[in-house]
Amino acid sequence: MQLRSIGFAIGATAALGLALGTGIAAAQATDNDALIKYYRKKAQLSPSTPVVVGEVEDSPIAGAKQGTLSIGTAPRDKKVTFTSSADGRYVIFADVEDITIDPAKAVMDKIDLAGVDWKGAPDAPVTIVEYSDFQCPFCAKGYKIIEEEVLPAYEGKVRFAYKHLPLPFHNWAEPGSIAMECVRQQSPEAAWRVYDEMFKNQKAVNLQNVKDKALEFAGEGVDKAKYDACFDNKETVQAVRAQKAEAASLGITGTPSFVVNGRLVKGAQPAAKFKAIIDDELASAK
Repeated sequence: MQLRSIGFAIGATAALGLALGTGIAAAQATDNDALIKYYRKKAQLSPSTPVVVGEVEDSPIAGAKQGTLSIGTAPRDKKVTFTSSADGRYVIFADVEDITIDPAKAVMDKIDLAGVDWKGAPDAPVTIVEYSDFQCPFCAKGYKIIEEEVLPAYEGKVRFAYKHLPLPFHNWAEPGSIAMECVRQQSPEAAWRVYDEMFKNQKAVNLQNVKDKALEFAGEGVDKAKYDACFDNKETVQAVRAQKAEAASLGITGTPSFVVNGRLVKGAQPAAKFKAIIDDELASAK
């Protein structure tokens, strides 16, 4: 009788645990369904647009949870982070930020500056990183602003790096980037000449002549056979695409875009815009 009672108790406990586990899973699913339903209405999404709740975990905020909504279909799905109260009733659709961390430093930490070729003093207190497209007309305008107005005004105080963000609807932009990087493998100085002349002669470059134009712009110091092999085999395409991915990690999708000591400047802004940021950064560095 005693053994029979113990067996019954164990079975009942197992059944209760199973029921509780099922209930928790159902509650989680219901919370997810409610969250998705709410977000669909909030963002006015089409009923056919896929919305999936990613893994939910503890938030850095005590007692809260955090997760990610995936909107659309991979690889073009949009990620929306959220933080919710423990019971899921209250939700904030935004990243949780730690105010003890410098946001500008957090941005700069995402930028790979190892082995970068600089214009200006390598140890300058202000860093400008541009993400740009050789075929973009606004980028040619941005080039003039940086080269003719900004850099000359801050000699010794600003260092400048150029990174590639060729846009998919510009047919010779990526080949132009590949070409510049092939030149850089042999001569950083020649690569800067390619950078200059690509923007100065933008209208003279096209998909058919971009390889030859880049070599012409490079001038002396480049072995043609090595350059041809590099370009024809797209040996530098991964480096270019890594820079595109880096721009995406910063939320940059358009050109030209600039990061000035971690502060984002979108578009070919007037020189006064850059100067205001640079002056502020120089003042705060004292």
